[in-house]
Amino acid sequence: MVKSIQKYVEIKEPDIWRPLADFLTDMIAKYADEMEFEKLPDPERFLTCRAVKEAYRIYTRKRNLRIARYINLEFSMK
Repeated sequence: MVKSIQKYVEIKEPDIWRPLADFLTDMIAKYADEMEFEKLPDPERFLTCRAVKEAYRIYTRKRNLRIARYINLEFSMK
């Protein structure tokens, strides 16, 4: 049996960021049609590409270090 737990936050002092949040909300709502959110690229694809690029960068760095060590060993033995 799963119980849903809801937490309530009561702010006793006025939030200084509320006017900015309200302004941004109004601007997004007003210009949502012009922004064409539907045409934005899929964020999941972007994040996957970024993760693949980072993994490849790490792989090439390690590979280049191994090659450099091998070359140093080869020349130091002569």
